Amino acid sequence: MLRPTGMTVLLALLLSGSAWAAPTAIAPAQAPISAELPVRPSPTDGVLADRVVATVNDDVILLSEVYAFDTYIEEQAQSGTRAAAEREVVDRILQQRLIGQEVARMHLEVTDAEIDRNIDDISQRNGLEREQLRAEVEKEMTWTAYRAELAKGLQEMKFAQSVLRPRINITEDELKDAFIRTTQDAPKVARVQAIFLSWPVSTDEAAKAVAAQAVRAKAQAIITEAATADFGALSKKYDEGPFGAQNGEMGKFKEGELVGGLDAAMRATATGAVSAPVETPQGIFLLKVAERTAGATDFETLRPKLEEAVFESRMADEELRWFEQAKRQAAIRILL
Repeated sequence: MLRPTGMTVLLALLLSGSAWAAPTAIAPAQAPISAELPVRPSPTDGVLADRVVATVNDDVILLSEVYAFDTYIEEQAQSGTRAAAEREVVDRILQQRLIGQEVARMHLEVTDAEIDRNIDDISQRNGLEREQLRAEVEKEMTWTAYRAELAKGLQEMKFAQSVLRPRINITEDELKDAFIRTTQDAPKVARVQAIFLSWPVSTDEAAKAVAAQAVRAKAQAIITEAATADFGALSKKYDEGPFGAQNGEMGKFKEGELVGGLDAAMRATATGAVSAPVETPQGIFLLKVAERTAGATDFETLRPKLEEAVFESRMADEELRWFEQAKRQAAIRILL
């Protein structure tokens, strides 16, 4: 995401708490087009310089606007070239200008009253009075620039709602495909039964070792018996923990929810089988995986989230298509 110089986490939180949401793939909180954006000094005479680096229809993009994203450019240049990163920024600003021109053509300009309502909403969401919000914002940027940021976000929201949203019609097949992609890798949920055998308590180490061997032998005998007997009944008979009173039921668990060796044993044990003995500092566990079910929620329960995810993806696709079409129809010159 492109971020202007000086934009902090605080400002990002303030913006994210606002009533508007910029369309997917349009980065919020871009630097406003103003004389306050940083420009680089000339390498020869040290005098601040600015020039036109691109034109789009009757609008211009200045070098200072590109350098507002200098931190981002430097980061991208580490894995590519500075020229490519600068061109990416120019392309992003071109997109903003084309959106702004379309909004103006459709008479969807943002009013001061809308900005004020947006500020009131941000203040409320962040538990701040309006003047407190202003004081926090002015630690990073001018209030005028902040209002320009909000205006830009509201403008992009109007563009998304008026231009992009009408192009999107989500079908049931798209939702079902998204459901399959979402749930195919979902972890299984295992219903686990258990028998716990505690280690002997003794101060005599030799006697304790002998008794521990007896516990291990008992565990193996129970595994053999479980091949032909009901595990719940065996748990009532042999369990020295809390499971016997619950007909052996330990609970339902996703992979990774049990600790250490118990989770590994649950993963390794086939459905309907009893695990090898799991030794812990407290004693030995025997686990039976009674059944496994898909961990994902059913389609209708997930429908709202699926619709949101598909819509966001489609919005990004439609925005890209619109931008490419708008570029073809616009008079654009790149001078960078």
